[in-house]
Amino acid sequence: MSEPKLHHYVPQFYLNRFTDASGYLWIWERDRNRIFRTSPHRIAAEKDFYRVCELAEYGHDPLLLEKQLSHLEGEVALITNQWLDWLRGMKPQEQIEVPDVNRDLVSLYIALQFLRTKDARDILAAFAQELENHNPLSAAERQQLHLHMLWNSGSFREIATRIKNATWIFGRNTTSVPFISSDNPVAFRTADNSRWLKAAICSAGTYLVFPLAPDIVMYCHPPEHPWEKLDKFDCCLSPVSFTDGMVESENCAQVFMASRFIISLRNDFDRERKFAETIGNRVIEDIGDNCIKSQT
Repeated sequence: MSEPKLHHYVPQFYLNRFTDASGYLWIWERDRNRIFRTSPHRIAAEKDFYRVCELAEYGHDPLLLEKQLSHLEGEVALITNQWLDWLRGMKPQEQIEVPDVNRDLVSLYIALQFLRTKDARDILAAFAQELENHNPLSAAERQQLHLHMLWNSGSFREIATRIKNATWIFGRNTTSVPFISSDNPVAFRTADNSRWLKAAICSAGTYLVFPLAPDIVMYCHPPEHPWEKLDKFDCCLSPVSFTDGMVESENCAQVFMASRFIISLRNDFDRERKFAETIGNRVIEDIGDNCIKSQT
């Protein structure tokens, strides 16, 4: 069997959920302001993105990391597909069953999804250059730094534990405006809901927002002010009825978080374009976040 060359940093099973009736994704390339249509196989992926050359030098499989990520994706796809079936048919405030082992797997998956992207690689490179007063890193150096972080279990275990200990609440979108995604889909919002953050997952009160599908979004609220009283709603479907404006607000997170591509099941990015104009040239928000800085 030939080795997989194109490594997805956003899994294909996840991207498949945002396809149109023909099985294609609509993509807005934000910085170039162009729209195109493609298959999930061809987006949010790069050649040999997770290839660990050091392993090959010692006679080991250089694709071990890619294969481990793929195995985790398979398990999480089964778990979250079941969630989507339940959430689409249940009543508000009803609770889905999440065994501890599934909670561990999904927490790990979300933590790694945050850390495994091209955007995470760029942020790590920026840290390394700033902290060490280093010249711009080569592509090989950037890859090595990123893969080293992913191999180091301490790099993602703290984040996974924070996600696991959060209160998970699901929102169901019945409006005509679908949730969108991006090539960096795990988003973070401040406790006062005033802004989205690029790299501040461990900041006090900051909560996580992750669109699971065009009609379902997942929120992870930390057990701290102002969310400490939400624990009784853990794994419940929110009673909140989304409006078009509320969905568009969540979609702005994907525009902000995206490294390059915003992903949707339809060709309509007018609202996202308007929001992008307000972002300016600032790419990294709260770049001094301790959880990320500690990995450099």
